[in-house]
Amino acid sequence: MEPATTDRIQAMIDAEAAERFPPGAVPRLALLHYGDHPVIEPGELYLGVILGQDGARRDAWMQEHHDRLEDFRAQRLPEVKGVIVTPDVPGSAGFRLTKIMIPVGISLLDQEEDETARGLTRAISQLGPADVATLDMLVTAGIAASRAEGTRWALARIREQPAYAQSGERAREPGEPQPSAGLDRAARDQLQSRLDEQVKAHFPDGGVQRVALLRHGDDPQVEPGDLLVRVLIEEAGENPDLRAWERDHETMIRELQRELAQQLPGASHLEFWFGENGRQGQRMLRLGSPPDDPARSEQDLTLVDIRLGPVDLEMLDALITAGTAASRAEAVGWALARIRERPAYARLSERARELDELKAHF
Repeated sequence: MEPATTDRIQAMIDAEAAERFPPGAVPRLALLHYGDHPVIEPGELYLGVILGQDGARRDAWMQEHHDRLEDFRAQRLPEVKGVIVTPDVPGSAGFRLTKIMIPVGISLLDQEEDETARGLTRAISQLGPADVATLDMLVTAGIAASRAEGTRWALARIREQPAYAQSGERAREPGEPQPSAGLDRAARDQLQSRLDEQVKAHFPDGGVQRVALLRHGDDPQVEPGDLLVRVLIEEAGENPDLRAWERDHETMIRELQRELAQQLPGASHLEFWFGENGRQGQRMLRLGSPPDDPARSEQDLTLVDIRLGPVDLEMLDALITAGTAASRAEAVGWALARIRERPAYARLSERARELDELKAHF
Protein backbone atom coordinates (compact mmCIF):
# COMPACT_ATOMS: atom_id res chain seq x y z
CA MET A 1 0.00 0.00 0.00
CA GLU A 2 1.33 3.45 -0.95
CA PRO A 3 2.47 5.70 1.95
CA ALA A 4 0.02 8.39 0.87
CA THR A 5 -2.85 5.89 0.97
CA THR A 6 -1.74 4.64 4.37
CA ASP A 7 -1.61 8.19 5.72
CA ARG A 8 -5.10 8.95 4.35
CA ILE A 9 -6.59 5.82 5.93
CA GLN A 10 -4.86 6.57 9.24
CA ALA A 11 -6.34 10.10 9.25
CA MET A 12 -9.80 8.61 8.65
CA ILE A 13 -9.30 6.12 11.49
CA ASP A 14 -8.23 8.92 13.85
CA ALA A 15 -11.27 11.02 12.95
CA GLU A 16 -13.68 8.09 13.36
CA ALA A 17 -12.17 7.15 16.74
CA ALA A 18 -12.62 10.70 18.03
CA GLU A 19 -16.31 10.58 17.07
CA ARG A 20 -17.07 7.07 18.37
CA PHE A 21 -15.31 7.08 21.75
CA PRO A 22 -16.05 9.36 24.73
CA PRO A 23 -13.57 12.13 25.62
CA GLY A 24 -10.72 10.79 27.71
CA ALA A 25 -11.16 7.24 26.36
CA VAL A 26 -10.19 7.74 22.70
CA PRO A 27 -7.61 5.02 21.85
CA ARG A 28 -4.62 5.34 19.57
CA LEU A 29 -5.44 3.17 16.57
CA ALA A 30 -3.17 2.03 13.75
CA LEU A 31 -3.73 -0.14 10.69
CA LEU A 32 -1.21 -3.01 10.85
CA HIS A 33 0.13 -4.96 7.88
CA TYR A 34 2.29 -8.03 7.40
CA GLY A 35 5.62 -7.37 9.12
CA ASP A 36 4.18 -5.14 11.84
CA HIS A 37 3.49 -8.10 14.17
CA PRO A 38 4.51 -11.80 13.93
CA VAL A 39 0.92 -13.06 14.08
CA ILE A 40 -0.03 -11.18 10.88
CA GLU A 41 0.18 -13.32 7.76
CA PRO A 42 0.96 -12.01 4.25
CA GLY A 43 -2.05 -10.14 2.85
CA GLU A 44 -3.78 -9.68 6.23
CA LEU A 45 -4.74 -6.47 8.01
CA TYR A 46 -5.14 -5.97 11.77
CA LEU A 47 -6.18 -2.97 13.85
CA GLY A 48 -3.60 -1.98 16.45
CA VAL A 49 -4.99 -0.49 19.67
CA ILE A 50 -2.43 1.27 21.91
CA LEU A 51 -3.68 1.83 25.45
CA GLY A 52 -2.38 3.18 28.73
CA GLN A 53 0.71 2.23 30.66
CA ASP A 54 0.12 -1.38 31.66
CA GLY A 55 -1.85 -4.55 31.08
CA ALA A 56 -4.33 -3.81 33.90
CA ARG A 57 -5.41 -0.53 32.32
CA ARG A 58 -5.62 -2.24 28.94
CA ASP A 59 -7.99 -4.87 30.31
CA ALA A 60 -10.16 -2.28 32.08
CA TRP A 61 -10.48 -0.21 28.91
CA MET A 62 -11.33 -3.27 26.82
CA GLN A 63 -13.99 -4.40 29.27
CA GLU A 64 -15.73 -1.01 29.05
CA HIS A 65 -15.29 -0.18 25.38
CA HIS A 66 -14.92 -3.54 23.59
CA ASP A 67 -18.36 -3.44 21.95
CA ARG A 68 -17.76 0.09 20.62
CA LEU A 69 -14.39 -1.00 19.20
CA GLU A 70 -15.89 -4.07 17.53
CA ASP A 71 -18.71 -1.99 15.99
CA PHE A 72 -16.08 0.35 14.54
CA ARG A 73 -14.12 -2.55 13.06
CA ALA A 74 -17.18 -4.30 11.62
CA GLN A 75 -18.79 -1.16 10.16
CA ARG A 76 -15.78 0.74 8.84
CA LEU A 77 -12.92 -1.77 8.57
CA PRO A 78 -14.50 -5.14 7.61
CA GLU A 79 -11.26 -6.14 5.84
CA VAL A 80 -9.46 -6.16 9.20
CA LYS A 81 -9.09 -9.72 10.47
CA GLY A 82 -8.47 -8.98 14.14
CA VAL A 83 -7.38 -6.57 16.83
CA ILE A 84 -4.00 -6.37 18.59
CA VAL A 85 -4.09 -4.45 21.89
CA THR A 86 -0.90 -3.27 23.60
CA PRO A 87 0.18 -0.69 26.22
CA ASP A 88 2.23 2.26 24.96
CA VAL A 89 5.29 1.29 27.04
CA PRO A 90 7.03 -2.06 27.57
CA GLY A 91 6.28 -4.15 30.65
CA SER A 92 8.68 -4.82 33.53
CA ALA A 93 10.65 -7.36 31.50
CA GLY A 94 10.97 -5.04 28.52
CA PHE A 95 8.21 -6.61 26.44
CA ARG A 96 4.92 -5.13 25.29
CA LEU A 97 2.09 -7.20 26.77
CA THR A 98 -0.25 -7.76 23.86
CA LYS A 99 -3.72 -9.22 23.59
CA ILE A 100 -4.81 -10.56 20.19
CA MET A 101 -8.49 -10.92 19.34
CA ILE A 102 -9.82 -12.45 16.14
CA PRO A 103 -13.61 -12.06 15.66
CA VAL A 104 -15.48 -15.20 14.60
CA GLY A 105 -17.24 -15.30 11.26
CA ILE A 106 -16.18 -12.02 9.63
CA SER A 107 -17.42 -13.46 6.32
CA LEU A 108 -19.00 -16.64 5.03
CA LEU A 109 -16.10 -16.72 2.56
CA ASP A 110 -13.52 -16.54 5.36
CA GLN A 111 -10.94 -19.31 5.00
CA GLU A 112 -11.15 -20.34 8.66
CA GLU A 113 -14.93 -20.74 8.34
CA ASP A 114 -14.36 -22.97 5.31
CA GLU A 115 -11.76 -25.05 7.15
CA THR A 116 -14.14 -25.55 10.07
CA ALA A 117 -16.92 -26.63 7.71
CA ARG A 118 -14.55 -29.18 6.17
CA GLY A 119 -14.06 -30.77 9.58
CA LEU A 120 -10.44 -29.76 10.10
CA THR A 121 -9.18 -29.76 13.68
CA ARG A 122 -7.74 -26.61 15.21
CA ALA A 123 -4.14 -27.00 16.35
CA ILE A 124 -2.72 -23.72 17.65
CA SER A 125 1.07 -23.98 17.50
CA GLN A 126 3.95 -21.86 18.75
CA LEU A 127 6.54 -21.70 15.97
CA GLY A 128 9.97 -20.14 15.81
CA PRO A 129 11.05 -17.39 13.38
CA ALA A 130 12.50 -19.80 10.80
CA ASP A 131 9.29 -21.85 10.66
CA VAL A 132 7.06 -18.78 10.37
CA ALA A 133 9.32 -17.43 7.61
CA THR A 134 9.05 -20.76 5.77
CA LEU A 135 5.25 -20.66 5.86
CA ASP A 136 5.21 -17.03 4.73
CA MET A 137 7.54 -17.91 1.85
CA LEU A 138 5.03 -20.54 0.71
CA VAL A 139 2.24 -17.94 0.89
CA THR A 140 4.11 -15.22 -1.00
CA ALA A 141 5.22 -17.76 -3.64
CA GLY A 142 1.59 -18.69 -4.31
CA ILE A 143 2.03 -22.29 -3.12
CA ALA A 144 -0.44 -21.76 -0.25
CA ALA A 145 -3.09 -19.18 0.60
CA SER A 146 -2.33 -19.09 4.34
CA ARG A 147 0.05 -20.40 7.00
CA ALA A 148 -2.45 -23.15 7.81
CA GLU A 149 -2.62 -24.27 4.18
CA GLY A 150 1.17 -24.03 3.94
CA THR A 151 1.49 -26.35 6.94
CA ARG A 152 -0.83 -28.92 5.36
CA TRP A 153 1.12 -28.68 2.09
CA ALA A 154 4.46 -29.21 3.88
CA LEU A 155 3.17 -32.23 5.81
CA ALA A 156 1.85 -33.78 2.59
CA ARG A 157 5.26 -33.35 0.89
CA ILE A 158 7.02 -35.08 3.80
CA ARG A 159 4.55 -37.98 3.70
CA GLU A 160 5.50 -38.56 0.07
CA GLN A 161 9.07 -39.38 1.03
CA PRO A 162 9.92 -43.11 1.30
CA ALA A 163 11.99 -42.48 4.42
CA TYR A 164 8.96 -41.08 6.23
CA ALA A 165 6.79 -44.03 5.14
CA GLN A 166 9.33 -46.42 6.67
CA SER A 167 9.54 -44.47 9.92
CA GLY A 168 5.73 -44.37 10.07
CA GLU A 169 5.56 -48.13 9.82
CA ARG A 170 8.07 -48.46 12.66
CA ALA A 171 6.01 -46.05 14.78
CA ARG A 172 2.95 -48.26 14.32
CA GLU A 173 4.66 -51.52 15.32
CA PRO A 174 2.78 -53.30 18.14
CA GLY A 175 4.19 -53.42 21.62
CA GLU A 176 5.72 -49.97 21.54
CA PRO A 177 4.99 -47.82 24.61
CA GLN A 178 2.54 -45.04 23.84
CA PRO A 179 2.60 -41.56 25.40
CA SER A 180 -0.19 -41.09 27.91
CA ALA A 181 -1.27 -38.72 30.60
CA GLY A 182 -0.36 -41.30 33.23
CA LEU A 183 -3.91 -41.98 34.50
CA ASP A 184 -5.70 -45.31 34.62
CA ARG A 185 -9.47 -45.39 34.18
CA ALA A 186 -10.34 -45.47 37.90
CA ALA A 187 -8.01 -42.58 38.78
CA ARG A 188 -9.29 -40.61 35.83
CA ASP A 189 -12.94 -41.08 36.80
CA GLN A 190 -12.17 -40.04 40.37
CA LEU A 191 -10.31 -36.95 39.19
CA GLN A 192 -13.06 -36.01 36.76
CA SER A 193 -15.67 -36.26 39.53
CA ARG A 194 -13.59 -33.96 41.73
CA LEU A 195 -13.12 -31.50 38.87
CA ASP A 196 -16.86 -31.51 38.24
CA GLU A 197 -17.53 -30.41 41.81
CA GLN A 198 -14.71 -27.87 41.71
CA VAL A 199 -15.86 -26.20 38.49
CA LYS A 200 -19.51 -26.07 39.54
CA ALA A 201 -18.45 -24.38 42.78
CA HIS A 202 -16.72 -21.67 40.72
CA PHE A 203 -19.79 -21.15 38.49
CA PRO A 204 -22.85 -21.57 40.75
CA ASP A 205 -25.00 -19.56 38.31
CA GLY A 206 -23.12 -20.41 35.11
CA GLY A 207 -25.24 -23.35 33.99
CA VAL A 208 -22.41 -25.89 34.10
CA GLN A 209 -23.75 -29.31 33.11
CA ARG A 210 -20.61 -31.37 33.61
CA VAL A 211 -16.85 -31.43 33.21
CA ALA A 212 -14.98 -33.82 30.90
CA LEU A 213 -11.31 -34.71 31.33
CA LEU A 214 -10.08 -35.69 27.86
CA ARG A 215 -6.85 -37.34 26.80
CA HIS A 216 -5.37 -38.40 23.46
CA GLY A 217 -7.88 -40.49 21.53
CA ASP A 218 -10.92 -38.88 23.18
CA ASP A 219 -10.82 -35.80 20.93
CA PRO A 220 -8.69 -34.88 17.88
CA GLN A 221 -7.50 -31.68 19.58
CA VAL A 222 -5.74 -33.58 22.38
CA GLU A 223 -2.11 -34.47 21.69
CA PRO A 224 -0.39 -37.65 22.88
CA GLY A 225 0.46 -37.33 26.57
CA ASP A 226 -1.78 -34.29 27.00
CA LEU A 227 -4.98 -33.58 28.96
CA LEU A 228 -7.80 -31.17 28.17
CA VAL A 229 -10.44 -29.99 30.64
CA ARG A 230 -13.76 -29.33 28.89
CA VAL A 231 -16.58 -27.53 30.71
CA LEU A 232 -19.99 -28.08 29.13
CA ILE A 233 -22.49 -25.22 29.62
CA GLU A 234 -26.20 -25.95 29.25
CA GLU A 235 -28.12 -24.91 26.13
CA ALA A 236 -29.38 -21.33 26.09
CA GLY A 237 -32.68 -20.21 24.59
CA GLU A 238 -30.79 -18.20 21.98
CA ASN A 239 -27.15 -17.96 21.00
CA PRO A 240 -25.34 -16.57 24.07
CA ASP A 241 -23.18 -13.46 24.00
CA LEU A 242 -19.89 -15.22 24.79
CA ARG A 243 -17.93 -12.02 25.34
CA ALA A 244 -20.50 -10.84 27.89
CA TRP A 245 -20.38 -14.28 29.58
CA GLU A 246 -16.58 -14.08 29.78
CA ARG A 247 -16.71 -10.57 31.24
CA ASP A 248 -19.27 -11.64 33.86
CA HIS A 249 -17.16 -14.64 34.88
CA GLU A 250 -13.65 -13.25 34.32
CA THR A 251 -12.52 -13.56 37.94
CA MET A 252 -13.85 -17.11 38.27
CA ILE A 253 -12.22 -18.17 35.00
CA ARG A 254 -8.81 -16.86 36.08
CA GLU A 255 -9.05 -18.57 39.46
CA LEU A 256 -9.96 -21.85 37.76
CA GLN A 257 -7.05 -21.50 35.32
CA ARG A 258 -4.59 -21.08 38.20
CA GLU A 259 -6.02 -24.01 40.14
CA LEU A 260 -5.99 -26.38 37.18
CA ALA A 261 -2.45 -25.41 36.22
CA GLN A 262 -1.32 -26.39 39.73
CA GLN A 263 -3.45 -29.54 40.07
CA LEU A 264 -3.04 -30.91 36.51
CA PRO A 265 0.50 -30.23 35.26
CA GLY A 266 -0.22 -32.57 32.34
CA ALA A 267 -3.14 -30.45 31.10
CA SER A 268 -2.49 -27.73 28.53
CA HIS A 269 -5.94 -26.19 27.93
CA LEU A 270 -9.26 -25.34 29.55
CA GLU A 271 -12.20 -25.32 27.16
CA PHE A 272 -15.79 -24.10 27.49
CA TRP A 273 -18.51 -25.59 25.28
CA PHE A 274 -21.87 -23.80 25.10
CA GLY A 275 -24.93 -25.82 24.12
CA GLU A 276 -25.09 -29.37 22.79
CA ASN A 277 -21.73 -30.38 21.25
CA GLY A 278 -20.59 -26.78 21.60
CA ARG A 279 -22.90 -25.64 18.79
CA GLN A 280 -23.62 -22.30 20.51
CA GLY A 281 -19.94 -21.45 20.79
CA GLN A 282 -16.59 -22.65 22.11
CA ARG A 283 -13.77 -20.96 23.98
CA MET A 284 -10.31 -22.46 24.61
CA LEU A 285 -7.88 -21.04 27.18
CA ARG A 286 -4.28 -22.04 27.77
CA LEU A 287 -3.32 -23.32 31.22
CA GLY A 288 -0.07 -22.23 32.82
CA SER A 289 1.68 -19.12 31.47
CA PRO A 290 -0.62 -17.02 29.29
CA PRO A 291 0.43 -16.39 25.66
CA ASP A 292 1.29 -12.74 26.39
CA ASP A 293 3.49 -13.56 29.39
CA PRO A 294 6.95 -11.91 29.03
CA ALA A 295 8.62 -15.26 29.73
CA ARG A 296 7.07 -16.62 26.54
CA SER A 297 8.21 -13.59 24.54
CA GLU A 298 11.81 -14.44 25.39
CA GLN A 299 11.44 -17.64 23.41
CA ASP A 300 10.65 -15.57 20.28
CA LEU A 301 7.75 -17.85 19.36
CA THR A 302 4.68 -16.90 17.32
CA LEU A 303 1.21 -18.37 17.84
CA VAL A 304 -0.03 -19.77 14.53
CA ASP A 305 -3.66 -20.88 14.20
CA ILE A 306 -3.53 -24.05 12.09
CA ARG A 307 -6.34 -26.41 11.12
CA LEU A 308 -5.36 -29.94 10.15
CA GLY A 309 -7.07 -33.00 8.71
CA PRO A 310 -7.07 -36.51 10.23
CA VAL A 311 -4.07 -37.66 8.16
CA ASP A 312 -2.07 -34.61 9.27
CA LEU A 313 -2.87 -35.21 12.95
CA GLU A 314 -2.00 -38.89 12.60
CA MET A 315 1.35 -37.92 11.11
CA LEU A 316 2.20 -35.45 13.87
CA ASP A 317 1.17 -37.92 16.58
CA ALA A 318 3.28 -40.64 14.94
CA LEU A 319 6.30 -38.32 15.12
CA ILE A 320 5.59 -37.79 18.84
CA THR A 321 5.19 -41.51 19.45
CA ALA A 322 8.43 -42.24 17.61
CA GLY A 323 10.28 -39.71 19.78
CA THR A 324 11.05 -37.38 16.87
CA ALA A 325 9.09 -34.53 18.50
CA ALA A 326 7.69 -33.77 21.95
CA SER A 327 4.53 -32.02 20.71
CA ARG A 328 2.53 -31.34 17.56
CA ALA A 329 4.03 -27.85 17.34
CA GLU A 330 7.52 -29.34 17.50
CA ALA A 331 6.53 -31.93 14.88
CA VAL A 332 5.32 -29.14 12.57
CA GLY A 333 8.67 -27.42 13.05
CA TRP A 334 10.48 -30.68 12.22
CA ALA A 335 8.51 -31.03 8.97
CA LEU A 336 9.18 -27.42 7.96
CA ALA A 337 12.89 -27.91 8.63
CA ARG A 338 12.83 -30.85 6.19
CA ILE A 339 11.22 -28.57 3.58
CA ARG A 340 13.99 -26.01 4.06
CA GLU A 341 16.59 -28.72 3.38
CA ARG A 342 15.27 -29.25 -0.14
CA PRO A 343 17.24 -27.66 -3.02
CA ALA A 344 13.98 -26.38 -4.52
CA TYR A 345 13.30 -24.34 -1.37
CA ALA A 346 16.75 -22.76 -1.57
CA ARG A 347 16.04 -21.77 -5.20
CA LEU A 348 12.64 -20.39 -4.15
CA SER A 349 14.29 -18.28 -1.43
CA GLU A 350 16.85 -16.96 -3.89
CA ARG A 351 14.13 -16.04 -6.38
CA ALA A 352 12.21 -14.21 -3.64
CA ARG A 353 15.33 -12.17 -2.78
CA GLU A 354 15.80 -11.31 -6.46
CA LEU A 355 12.21 -10.10 -6.68
CA ASP A 356 12.66 -7.95 -3.58
CA GLU A 357 15.75 -6.38 -5.11
CA LEU A 358 13.87 -5.67 -8.34
CA LYS A 359 11.00 -4.05 -6.43
CA ALA A 360 13.48 -1.81 -4.61
CA HIS A 361 14.61 -0.35 -7.99
CA PHE A 362 11.10 0.82 -8.96
